[in-house]
Amino acid sequence: MIDERTRELSAVNEELKKLRDELRLVVDTIPTMAWSIQPDGAVDFVNQRWLDYSGLTLEEEVKDPTRVVHPEDLPRVMEKWRVDMAAGEPSEDEMRLQRADGEYRWFLVRTAPLRDERGNIVKWYGVSIDIEDRKRAAEAVRRSEAYLAAAQRLTRVGSWSLDLSAGELHWSAETFRIFSFEPAASADLHNMFLNRIHPGDRPVIEQGLKNALTITEPYEVEYRIVWPDGSVKAIRESVYPRLGKSGEVIERYGVVADITERKQAENDLRRLSGRLLQLQDEERRRIARDLHDSTGQDLVALATMLGQLRSSLPSSEQKSRKLLSECKALADRCIREVRTLSYVLYPPALEQAGLAGAIRDYVRGFTERSGIHVGLELSPHVGRMGQDVELALFRVVQEGLANIQRHSGSRYAKIRMAQIHTDNGADLVLEISDSGREASAGLSRHTPRLPFQFGVGIRSMQERANLIGGRLEINSTNAGTTVRMTIPLGDEHEKASHSIS
Repeated sequence: MIDERTRELSAVNEELKKLRDELRLVVDTIPTMAWSIQPDGAVDFVNQRWLDYSGLTLEEEVKDPTRVVHPEDLPRVMEKWRVDMAAGEPSEDEMRLQRADGEYRWFLVRTAPLRDERGNIVKWYGVSIDIEDRKRAAEAVRRSEAYLAAAQRLTRVGSWSLDLSAGELHWSAETFRIFSFEPAASADLHNMFLNRIHPGDRPVIEQGLKNALTITEPYEVEYRIVWPDGSVKAIRESVYPRLGKSGEVIERYGVVADITERKQAENDLRRLSGRLLQLQDEERRRIARDLHDSTGQDLVALATMLGQLRSSLPSSEQKSRKLLSECKALADRCIREVRTLSYVLYPPALEQAGLAGAIRDYVRGFTERSGIHVGLELSPHVGRMGQDVELALFRVVQEGLANIQRHSGSRYAKIRMAQIHTDNGADLVLEISDSGREASAGLSRHTPRLPFQFGVGIRSMQERANLIGGRLEINSTNAGTTVRMTIPLGDEHEKASHSIS
């Protein structure tokens, strides 16, 4: 009976030993460092992975369990550990632990208490998880975010993203600065954003937000915002969609740029350009007046005196009479050229007969000088406009015809001026077009032709269009080039035009 009992106990002990070995194998094999601590804080077990990492023996680890903790982390770690032990609650901390080769790596250390049936702590169990790679990745992300924030601050460009399914809107720090919001006050960014929009631009922005689910292409929009101090800022926003597998928009993201200074610079440049053009036109008018009233009159007097002198010579002085005739012909030619130059510099018909009359008068002289036939379609419903508007349009006609003469090779041009009705009243449309370079000029019908030469003339037309609130477009194909200038006239001009016609 005793022998049988001994055999049973021996079998049980063998089974327990087998289970302990299997458990130890499991604990040593799991991909983490595990350990246990007695209630008084003494280490009584570490698994093999801990010993392999630290390069210590179990005796060395038990004797000084904190020797692998980085000296800079040790005071904080010990203080937190004492607090957690006193509270008897699970603990979590991050610290650097020294590897056998001397390198320190970051670990996430977690501990949990084991309690008996009376609730007393009988042991602490813990694991140390290597998070060095995660730490480095997080640091890399942090640095990238810092660099991005610095770049956005320097360039005054912010970013945002909107998850349409979750309704989550995120702004970068620079976006908050651009809109003059505190990042902490981001509970209702949507309404805060709308309240910043300038009242004149709000309908367009609200419509764009309504279409957010359906617009699948990137787009840009410019609008104004009003800061709390009343100052107005100009904003340019580029918006991009992220599509789902079925092509639906699931997210929008974009960049926001503060272009206030650039807009101010453009306005200053536009004003300067306008002033320069104004001074140029004033100088042209002065020179034209001097040519017509002074030089032209002197040449007329010279031609008259040459004629009188020729008539006073006897018929026997054939050689002198012939020379005087040639001098008078030369004086007459100078008179014509001075008058033409005076008209080109500043047409008096613009003030007397209006834009349509000035264009007709100018085209007659242009056809005589260039040999280019110009067809005219000038609507009678276009009434008089402001002097600066009529002068700008006349200069566009001049530049357009000059470009046709210099670059197109066309022997035919067309000018069309008409008034079209719009939702806001009326627009004036002025078009100058050519028929393209003829085949005899060296280009086949299928050879791509060069568009208008984008030199000083085109830039001048663009500047004049900007100054009077117009829009200049140039369309060039094998069939010819068309310069189109569109100017909003508004309701009042439309009424005035109808009353005139």
